[in-house]
Amino acid sequence: MNILKWPMEREAGRISTRVQQLDVDCETKSRDHVFIRIHVSIQYQTNSTHLYESYYTLSSPMRQFTSNVHDIVRSTMPRLDLDDIFSAQDTIAQNFNDWLNDSMNQYGYLVHHVLITRIWPNEHVQQSMNEIVVSKRMKESMSHKAEAIKIEIVKNAEAKAERDYLIGVGVAKARREIVRGMLDTVSERNNGVSTKCAMDLLLLTQYYSVLEDLRGCKDKQNATGDECVGDATSTSLLLNHMPDTVSNLTETVRECFGSTTTKTANLIEL
Repeated sequence: MNILKWPMEREAGRISTRVQQLDVDCETKSRDHVFIRIHVSIQYQTNSTHLYESYYTLSSPMRQFTSNVHDIVRSTMPRLDLDDIFSAQDTIAQNFNDWLNDSMNQYGYLVHHVLITRIWPNEHVQQSMNEIVVSKRMKESMSHKAEAIKIEIVKNAEAKAERDYLIGVGVAKARREIVRGMLDTVSERNNGVSTKCAMDLLLLTQYYSVLEDLRGCKDKQNATGDECVGDATSTSLLLNHMPDTVSNLTETVRECFGSTTTKTANLIEL
């Protein structure tokens, strides 16, 4: 209960001791010459032990708070880069709190918290920053994509090499067995078949096998259901495939090997 001795005393005004909030928008620039707008929220309270100072010292406490915030912001932010302002908001807000307490305590006000709730760079600056991040991510993605393509090419080459090796092993084994069977027929039965005839028969068999492969893989796919490897379209090839062609090929091979052997012997004599 308060008692007023009228007319010697009267009620001059009322002051709330609740915690209040003041929002201040300030525009400034950073050290790297980027103009930004900063939204600062000040949570303050009237000091109950200094009500006389809080009521009679200032005619407009809000204007005093606003002027102090503008002064602090414009004296602090130009010394920091834009990235530092974003990364050190808590430290900057704590410094604001200390500075505002030092300046407003003498007027009977206590500052509890100062919050930097938002920072608005220029629209073009925001777009540039986003483009920098996008470019960086694209650079990383292109590096990973190139590495993936490299791995795919290497693996495909290794698979092709392994496939060719296995095909060669299979062809060599098949021909070895054919030759072994022909040799067994010539040596065991001794039915008058010479080694030359056996070799001609082997060449004739391989010749017809090559002609069969030249037909393409469509017929094979229709018959077995296997997928074609390589070009699925068959090319037309016209050549003489009479049996006497095998004899001509054999003679040509013998002549080549004979000439090569003679040249080698001459080189050895020299």
